[in-house]
Formats: sequence, structure tokens, C-alpha cells
Amino acid sequence: MVRIGQHFSLSLIALVAILLAKPVTFLHPRLAAPPEQPPQAPLVVSAPQRFMTRDLPSEPSDERPPYSMTGSLHLVGNLRGIAGNPPESLFTDSAHHSLQFFHDSTRPTRDSTPVADTPQPKPYRKPVPILMYHYIRPRPGPDDPIGRALSVEPAEFAAQIHWLSTHGHTPITLSELEAIRRGDQPAPAKPIVLTFDDGYRDFYEHAWPILRQYNFHATIFVITGLLDSPRYLTWEMVRELDRSGAIEIGAHTVHHVDLTQVSDAQLRAELTECATALREALGHPVLSFAYPAGKMD
Repeated sequence: MVRIGQHFSLSLIALVAILLAKPVTFLHPRLAAPPEQPPQAPLVVSAPQRFMTRDLPSEPSDERPPYSMTGSLHLVGNLRGIAGNPPESLFTDSAHHSLQFFHDSTRPTRDSTPVADTPQPKPYRKPVPILMYHYIRPRPGPDDPIGRALSVEPAEFAAQIHWLSTHGHTPITLSELEAIRRGDQPAPAKPIVLTFDDGYRDFYEHAWPILRQYNFHATIFVITGLLDSPRYLTWEMVRELDRSGAIEIGAHTVHHVDLTQVSDAQLRAELTECATALREALGHPVLSFAYPAGKMD
């Protein structure tokens, strides 16, 4: 029996959906205030910071306006031994964060007039597990403890995906999750979300062939400032994954900085420049965003 999470830790992360067509003030409550004068110089990080679960906030701050515009989704902090456990056992009281979706006024809306004899999907309100990955690669040695903890061997990943498939789980993207939670499309059997942070090239080399074999969908959050650099996806790989229809590309800022520690001007730049670069490269807006290391205020 495959035990998902036996050799790796899944960090609790706050995920929110974003739309380029929306004003940037919808992306982060701090952006509702005028930019600081004068703005601080941009902080450039040459490589993404990587954090363990203990570095992430247990609950979002109550001092900021709530992010929710629909409902909330329970996220998974640590999944230990998913095999044989009922779905409700995957969720812990300490792993509750809101996953909210901002609605794009330009997005087509459903006709409010019911179609005769055509049952309409109902909004899906059950908890949905989210399995978060970073590296799919041979596990590094003890001299890189963080990289080792964030790595899953390709053979282990293949076994995990096989287990999900044989036990009837249906991986969907975050955008597809939004649609079923709104009732825009019916929910599949046992929906589950697979996410991959940072946009490492080993996703393309190891994870993508396995996901494609099982026709699994997933969401990958990319750091646009690091694309085309060693160890990260190239822009052409990102476009290929997006064209596949199975992989959703999400935003993960330009430089993977701690957004709670930067000026309003830099915060605005990290969000808008990342989303703009992805929209121009893919030809459509991105719908999902992940806070670097789950840091938010």
C-alpha cells in the first residue's frame, strides 16, 4: 500500500484565485491604499526562498479585510498515510484557510433561465484535498535538508498517482475547482487538486509524463523572474503545458519574495508584473495565485 506523504512534507499554503481583468486592489487588501512616497527600491531575490511547514502562518490575520468573496475551502497541512483513510480524515482543524475566487465581470455567466428537463449542477460544498508538491526528482543528500524534505522521488510520485487513480480520485485544476464550487459544472468523483510550487524543470521532466499517462490535471505556480534559468521551466515549456489543457499555470510572483515584508509599490509590482507576463506569454489571463511560502497579511 502506498502511503502518500511517507517521505515528504506538504506545507500549508494560502491560495487565492486572481484575474488580470480585475483592478489590482482585488489581489491584496494593502493595495487599496495609495503607493508609499517615495517607493522603496525593488528587492530582487536571485533564487526562490523555500520554507518548511513551521515557517508558515497557522491562520490568516484578522486585521485585514477578509479575502472571501464566495466560500472557503479546507486546505491540507500534512497528509500522512492517505491510503485507507476516509476523506474527512485528511483535514485537521489547524489546516483551515480560505481559498477564495474573485469573479471576472468579463467572464461569461450562466443564463439564469433554467432549461427544461436539463438538471443544473449544484454548487459543490464538500472539502477537497489539495496535495502540494515542489520537486519531483531524486532526493538530494543530507547536506540539503530543505531540498530533501521538499523532494519526491519520481518512482514514489508514480506510485502515488497510481494509487489515486486506482482508488477513484479525479485530479482537477484550481480553476475547475472554482467552477464546481460555483455550480458551473458537475463535480467529478472524488475530486482532488494537485499543485506544484515554483515551476521547477523537473516537473516537466518527471511529473508531467506521469500525469499525462493517467490523464491527470494539475496546477503549477511559476516564478516568472526565474523562468528560462537553470533548474526552472523555460517559457516554451510553460506554453506547452498550458496548451495541453491538463495543466493550469498559476502566478507565484516575479521573485518569490515575502509579500508581508515589502513596500506597497513592490507588492503591486510582484503581483501585476507576474500576471502580465503570463497573460502575454499564454494569450489569456491566469486565474490562480499562490503566496510565496504562504506569507500573507
